[in-house]
Amino acid sequence: MKKYGLSIGTAVLAIGLAACGTDDNNEAPNDTIGEADNAAENITNTDNNSNDNNMNTNEGNNNENNMNTNEETNAEDNDASAWYEDLNFHEFELDVEYADGEYEVEYEYNDGNPEAEIEDSRAGADTEMEGQEALDELEGKLTQLDLTADSSEEEVFSAVIDAFDLEEDYDELEVELEFFDDGELEAEDE
Repeated sequence: MKKYGLSIGTAVLAIGLAACGTDDNNEAPNDTIGEADNAAENITNTDNNSNDNNMNTNEGNNNENNMNTNEETNAEDNDASAWYEDLNFHEFELDVEYADGEYEVEYEYNDGNPEAEIEDSRAGADTEMEGQEALDELEGKLTQLDLTADSSEEEVFSAVIDAFDLEEDYDELEVELEFFDDGELEAEDE
């Protein structure tokens, strides 16, 4: 670093002396002035090129990182939103009562905004989930349900028990669905 500073200082001094010490009668040889100018210019150009290369490399890395982050975020958004947009119902409620607790699910989709809540108090567990955590839990379960407003109660119970991996020794099972085509389905087994 000292050599670099000394080189720049020498080049600046040589240019300054050459510029101040010349007059029409006493001109310094052009070769000497040219060499000093070239040396100073080469040092400055080398320094600028290093900075440009570093800046370009950093900008490239930042742009690449930003693109990767945006692509990952968009992919997550697309993956997360795609499953519930493909459902044929916008509301789903499940209430299963067992001798040792309850399992309840509420799901609602309003204009691109899904909401979910799960409560499980079976076998001494006391689990509550809501928001994205509940949506993540319900994704595989709700997408398995191939029900319509015309589905029979037996079809509803069978589909829900399979999708939610429920024990069949329940005391009461109640399912309610509201479909996008304004159809509704309610099934209850006591």
